[in-house]
Amino acid sequence: MTVPPSVVLVHGAWHRPACWQKVVAGLAAYDITATAVELPFDGIAADVAAARAAIVAAGAGAIVVGHSYGGVVVSAAASGLSNVAHLVYLCAFMTAEGEDIGALTAGHTMPLFDHLQVVDGRTIVDPVAAVELFYGDCTPADVATAVAQLRSLPWSATNTGVRPAWRDAPSTYVICTEDAAVPPALQRQMARHAGRVVEWPTSHSPFLSEPQRIVDLLAALGR
Repeated sequence: MTVPPSVVLVHGAWHRPACWQKVVAGLAAYDITATAVELPFDGIAADVAAARAAIVAAGAGAIVVGHSYGGVVVSAAASGLSNVAHLVYLCAFMTAEGEDIGALTAGHTMPLFDHLQVVDGRTIVDPVAAVELFYGDCTPADVATAVAQLRSLPWSATNTGVRPAWRDAPSTYVICTEDAAVPPALQRQMARHAGRVVEWPTSHSPFLSEPQRIVDLLAALGR
């Protein structure tokens, strides 16, 4: 009997692992174990360490998913690990060596940056603006829960200087064409690094609005 691979889910900036709840439940129906990592938001090095520990613990054939900022995290966290079978970048920052999110976004209009509040060196997204930026196609109930769970994180560089894991492991990039936070044009630019690209007509948060799409994709990769 073949044992299904484990899935490691890494959330994006300002979010919590609870955002993956629907995906975790959906994967359980396929007998696939999923771990939603909680990033400490104490700087990129700490976030990478937390994700790396979860990826190592997932065992052989692990499928690793990074959402938004989580893409930078998984690229570094999975680097050099032989147990990673596939990387999935969900409207995520898929950066090359030496690339930083700030520099990468410089050539694109980023409405998100107009709605950041900085207090004591940490950022938070204006909760009113977050509704359209992150959750444009989500239900009011899901939006209310998600906005209430948003956290702050440090305003710091994201260039890890590490060879990104996608250089050595198979990868899929999911472009979310209705994303108001990470422009689809920027997603397509980064998706050129991926071995496979798919497009979904969703907002920045398909784990809330279209979780079955994610479940089906991950289940297929695990076969």
